[in-house]
Amino acid sequence: MTNTSTSDAPIPRSSISQDMATMSPRALKITLAVMCGVPVIIILALFSYMPKVYEGKLECRITAEGLPSQAFYEERYDLRPEFGGGELVIENLSDQDWTHLNIQINKHYQIHDSLPIPAHGKRTFKLDRFLNRTGARFKVRYNELNYARVYARRPTRDRATYACEFKEGRPVEIAEQ
Repeated sequence: MTNTSTSDAPIPRSSISQDMATMSPRALKITLAVMCGVPVIIILALFSYMPKVYEGKLECRITAEGLPSQAFYEERYDLRPEFGGGELVIENLSDQDWTHLNIQINKHYQIHDSLPIPAHGKRTFKLDRFLNRTGARFKVRYNELNYARVYARRPTRDRATYACEFKEGRPVEIAEQ
């Protein structure tokens, strides 16, 4: 067995650590409280100071063309034949041009387009142009179109959206909550 003894002798410190400033436990607690409190106070001040953001609603019509019939999707996906085609048609029903488009389908595939859609104009987007986060393309053979959303910037510099669901290839308006 070893004997351990305690002594009141201070632990020897190097000359560098002897010259360093030390902080008492009370000062450390105050410093940590300030470090945690200041960001919270700044965030709360910004929330009260910044104006509320309202997202507008686009006057839009979304349709799909060149999609297979519902019977196509009832067959097992690996037995389905290759299917080329399928387009999403976005029609601007407003009196304003839309720019900086972000179009999303099935909540996972999207494209960004800088070309504007003029007022009362329409644009067609091929479904195989849409990519997910990993870079995989939307394939009509494997994925049935069931959702579409358009984000666009209007001339007033605000952002607006429009979304719809697709049932059996036809668009259905989403009821607002």
